[in-house]
Amino acid sequence: MESCRALALCAVAAALLLGARGQGPTPPRRARDLGPPGGGGASREKELIEALQEVLEKLKSKRVPHYEKKFGQVPMCDAGEQCAVRKGARIGKLCDCPRGTSCNSFLLKCL
Repeated sequence: MESCRALALCAVAAALLLGARGQGPTPPRRARDLGPPGGGGASREKELIEALQEVLEKLKSKRVPHYEKKFGQVPMCDAGEQCAVRKGARIGKLCDCPRGTSCNSFLLKCL
């Protein structure tokens, strides 16, 4: 859940940074805007970059080390639990069913 929020924050920060570079002339300033023209944008951009770097560091630390990954293996699931997902004509396997059961291709559950 936190990684989803962090990823969303990264996407928003990146969109803001890329959107700011693609703008043409700046719109007229409103009376409620404070500070010198163009002076606050650089500090805001630095804040966004720092926040983005913090999020990226957090995401790096949450990665699973390569020696803990088990390639080609899926986790075990319980009987009656959903074991597959259908996407169009394809079926993706989520987990292995326990001994004595098999993944029903219609219900997508271990029976």
